Amino acid sequence: MGIGTDNLPAAIKNSKILTDKDKAALAKVTYIPDIHPSFEDAHVKQIVQYYSINPDEMERELHSYAQKLLALGKTDDAWQVLLSS
Repeated sequence: MGIGTDNLPAAIKNSKILTDKDKAALAKVTYIPDIHPSFEDAHVKQIVQYYSINPDEMERELHSYAQKLLALGKTDDAWQVLLSS
């Protein structure tokens, strides 16, 4: 089954970037993943460095990047990107 979209974190559930399809893909996990300390992504680092002074823009950029990862079927990576904010 999965956690369902109602149990997604508020920032994801209320995202203006992620579509219902994106949220459904994220909601298929059986539990909300933990942040993996070994997860490294150069693009995430760039987003965090560039937008750290504006949290709203940083969240928007991270959600856009996660959306691209979801389109590629990389749900685990998308979760890690979303959890990094």
